[in-house]
Amino acid sequence: MEEKSDDGKQPLEGGYVMVGKQDVSTIQGTLFIEARIRDDVVSDPQLEISVSKLREDLEKQLSSSNATFELLEDILAHERAAERKLGPFYQCSKSGLQSLKVVEYLGPETLEGCFNSSSIRIKVHVYALHHTPRSLAEDKDFPEAEITQMPHGLFEGKWDELVFEDDIKGDLIWMMTNILRFSQRFDGSGGEMNPLILLYGPPGTGKTSLCQGLAQKISIRLSSTYKKTELIQIKTAALMSKYYSESAKQVDKIFMKISHMCQEDPERFICVLIDEVESIASSRQAVMMRSESQDSLRATNALLTGLDRTRSYPNLIFLCTSNMLESLDSAFVDRCGLKRSVDPPSFASQYEILRSRTQKLIARGVIRSLEVLPSYIDADLDSDAGKANAGSKLLTLVKLIRSGNTHAQSGTEISARSLTQLPEQAILRYLREEECDLDLALDFFERFVLSEQSQSKRYEDKNANPENDAEESEGIELRGRKRNLKIVLEEDSTIDKLEEVLAELRRRAKEVTGQVKEVGEVKEVKEVPL
Repeated sequence: MEEKSDDGKQPLEGGYVMVGKQDVSTIQGTLFIEARIRDDVVSDPQLEISVSKLREDLEKQLSSSNATFELLEDILAHERAAERKLGPFYQCSKSGLQSLKVVEYLGPETLEGCFNSSSIRIKVHVYALHHTPRSLAEDKDFPEAEITQMPHGLFEGKWDELVFEDDIKGDLIWMMTNILRFSQRFDGSGGEMNPLILLYGPPGTGKTSLCQGLAQKISIRLSSTYKKTELIQIKTAALMSKYYSESAKQVDKIFMKISHMCQEDPERFICVLIDEVESIASSRQAVMMRSESQDSLRATNALLTGLDRTRSYPNLIFLCTSNMLESLDSAFVDRCGLKRSVDPPSFASQYEILRSRTQKLIARGVIRSLEVLPSYIDADLDSDAGKANAGSKLLTLVKLIRSGNTHAQSGTEISARSLTQLPEQAILRYLREEECDLDLALDFFERFVLSEQSQSKRYEDKNANPENDAEESEGIELRGRKRNLKIVLEEDSTIDKLEEVLAELRRRAKEVTGQVKEVGEVKEVKEVPL
């Protein structure tokens, strides 16, 4: 008779144990819900809210209600459904919470977009927004950076507005969570992976906004672990000094302050955002080859030393962005715990960005409409069916934008920043009435795109035909004390005429100043036959 282990598993030759495949249906997923406390409740000194008690009560009630939840649903938005799901906690939640939003699901894939509380685990994060900036006195002590208490009202909703083709947002949240989880297990000795995330890609793809939104999200996720979270945004331009070796000293000073903050309050979590990190992390080899100033080389050395010095702090993470990955020092890139490219939006993402921004303008009353713009998939189906609704019109606009893009073969070269700003820019330029409905707004969008494409084409044509401006470029420039004077020499001009002009200018200068001044320098004189 074959022996069996104590747990009933059958041993195999070589000491291995055969374990049956776990039934996926028994794996329980987790639904994450964010509860935002109302601003007036936070500011009222007579009201005291126990965040931990509120979190426990909400998790217990929502788990036992046998209710169904949809992703991105605000539970408080629908009164009857909220009463059923929250039960005795409904009135308390309604008076104390601004929103109760289902933000993420983690677990086995499901065909439905709904989740029942009986088959999932519910995790609630309770938070309140900060609205006041850091005091001026503290800013004076840290002029190279902008420090913001998180989560902050400035970044509210920014995360939801970001649209990408893949699930980069979900990946980044869990990458960051895992980095922090592992760093806490090393008890200050430091792990093998640096707490540093690098986002790189072309300008305008949303890297900085993604970092700010990520800091906002992680501050909410860690609200039960850390008492407070701060975002430190380094001003790289302020670090680069015109004085010899000062840039390196500034970088070193920054890391000394960050180290002090981490040690001073271990219950404070710090996110450091270094935007356009290539300013202080440029390739030292390239600097040496170009025989440039050694100041940038010293700044890079100081950055690397600072990263090594702060590596062991479990309450610290660095978020860096770069438009030029190839210009970064290889030692800095090696120190990045995680690297992720952020590409320009695809065709579907372009539509979703415009849809999101337009819906936001509708929600704020800038655009008057009861219509909800459809998703890209639905808009594409409506367009194929020949329906002339708002979704198909917006999709046609995206095609128009792509047709005017000289790099649009892949449909990915227009920046997310340009698309994000387009609806507001179009309405500001063309609105002449008291109100703006959705059809009028879409017309404005189209006019704005056509106008921008026309200007761009004229600019390109001008650059492609420089001979049109040849006559203006041939001549001399005379610089006086208060003004610039340009003289264009035509083909029939003579040297005598030029000398007369110079003599007259010198005479006038002598009358004004009382002495002869050098009025200008002849850059180029075209010789012509007399």
